[in-house]
Amino acid sequence: MNTLLSTPRVTRPALASLLHWQEPLATRLRFRHALPGMVANRLLNVELGLYLLAELVPLAPPQVLPDLLTGHGAVYRNRPIWSPRQHRALSQARILLAPYMDRTAWYNALAKYATLPSELKAYNSQGTLRTDVSGYLLRERLGMFAKAVA
Repeated sequence: MNTLLSTPRVTRPALASLLHWQEPLATRLRFRHALPGMVANRLLNVELGLYLLAELVPLAPPQVLPDLLTGHGAVYRNRPIWSPRQHRALSQARILLAPYMDRTAWYNALAKYATLPSELKAYNSQGTLRTDVSGYLLRERLGMFAKAVA
């Protein structure tokens, strides 16, 4: 077989490596609040999506994340001029938040996020940071999100 004509195999990152950016916070949330299954991971994924929106298109509603991730829609076409750091953030988020390129998956995740107890959430239903949350919680989460998309 001619290796020059064959299609190279694309390796996909394992689920564990995609969730690595969330640890150890996801584990602490799971045990501190007795969260079942992957609820803590989903919470942090949704918040990463909201963080990305705030960084790239701060006035956009949370519902437009799939358009931003896929590069389609008015929010992407009308985006401001981004710095190289912002372009890298979007590229990294496309990997970490790939399931949310599907609009239905993102809407379902937002709906589930809205039902979580408020002491778990750093964002309100409009996708903006909550003002009644401790500074420590906000610094911890925002720092983690910034590292995840760096």
